[in-house]
Amino acid sequence: MFSIFFDYFTPEQKQAVKTSVLLNDNVQKITTPYMRFYELEALCAMGEQDYVLKEMRDYWGGMLNLGATTFWEEYNPSKKGAEHYAMYGREFGKSLCHAWGASPIYLLGKYYLGVKPTSAGYATYEIQPVLGGLQWMQGTVPTPGGNIELYASTREIKVKGAAGTGLLKFRSKTTPVCKEGKLESKGADEYTITIEKGKTYNISYVGL
Repeated sequence: MFSIFFDYFTPEQKQAVKTSVLLNDNVQKITTPYMRFYELEALCAMGEQDYVLKEMRDYWGGMLNLGATTFWEEYNPSKKGAEHYAMYGREFGKSLCHAWGASPIYLLGKYYLGVKPTSAGYATYEIQPVLGGLQWMQGTVPTPGGNIELYASTREIKVKGAAGTGLLKFRSKTTPVCKEGKLESKGADEYTITIEKGKTYNISYVGL
């Protein structure tokens, strides 16, 4: 998993790990939210946001469906009743408020909202939203030069830049429209637009 999102593997090796390990039902399942984070980040890094969103809903949602108000140290969907509270050989040995359980927040910000620095202090940055099956999403990313604000749906992207220069990347079935800046076609339904400090951009498009 680390070798995937730290780019130690070749693209071919990444695909082999994805199919032979991460998506292989014959491999023993990870049952702690802490380690599931690394598994799902590796899949996000390979563009599997649709699959990861389903896993987040099933796995973290499974805890919520059982009445959890905070995320647990371990969750095994195959367990029943009081079995969920046992760990380390103790009947009630499991932490039900585990600090490393909220990793979907990180994944949604990095791989779905898609805002990341490309130089120190967000002097330059990229925005590449991926809805992953969502109809829309909205978020704010704080930077040393102010907030980057983003709203993305299947039909519209709104972004307000912070200090520094950003580059918005997205894909569209049709030619997108933006009155506030110049869109550039990169081929294969891919488009970019430069995001300048403090400016707000409204892009109409049809998302892929």
